[in-house]
Amino acid sequence: MIFRRSFSRSAIAFALLVLPLLGCPKSPSPSTPPQQQDPDEAPSLGPGQSGSFDYYVLSLSWSPQFCSSRKFPPSDQQCGDGRRFGFVVHGLWPQYEKGYPESCATTFQLAPPTVEKALQMMPSQKLIEHEWQKHGTCSGLSAEQYFGQVETVYAGLVIPEPYRQPSAPVVTSLPELKQRFIEANPRLVDSSITAQCSGAYLREVRICLRKDLSPMPCTQFVRDSCKAPEVQLRPLR
Repeated sequence: MIFRRSFSRSAIAFALLVLPLLGCPKSPSPSTPPQQQDPDEAPSLGPGQSGSFDYYVLSLSWSPQFCSSRKFPPSDQQCGDGRRFGFVVHGLWPQYEKGYPESCATTFQLAPPTVEKALQMMPSQKLIEHEWQKHGTCSGLSAEQYFGQVETVYAGLVIPEPYRQPSAPVVTSLPELKQRFIEANPRLVDSSITAQCSGAYLREVRICLRKDLSPMPCTQFVRDSCKAPEVQLRPLR
């Protein structure tokens, strides 16, 4: 028994001496820096004071690209059977010069008639509710007024003819895409338009607007993400 006890103690001592030399897996160092946020995306600064912001970003989603991102049920409002949408409104986002507020405190509520009217430009009730809660509450406006602003901007924007109802894939370039928007909307300038892509496929077009809804140059945090030489638009389904 004495031999076994001595042997066990010796074995333990040997293991404690040798195991560090065998390169046991190491835990991540607590000093390892966290993954940094994409500098092309404006950071969320959390809830702010409703109505206190610098400008808007109008985000237009290319619906065929969104609908190709995953499988939707046939009854889905935006991506279901027979839903042939092109550019739809993703949102009208209050922005700071650097970053943006979200989910601001407000006493205004989103009423069903406002949702019903907004469906004409944002074909998803869930999207409308989400955009109001996250972005609209920071506008300082009632829900009816906020979506009235969205309607004003959307109704005044002319979608270039090649991008209205394409039945076949459209292949273009980032400069040509912007130029077509400018030709169709002379108030726009190149610096007020950005495009977001998933690989070579167009995902969104974003337009920077002053509080009075006139176009303005985008800040450094609203940038193009389309890096491929060609930009492709999926056809309407």
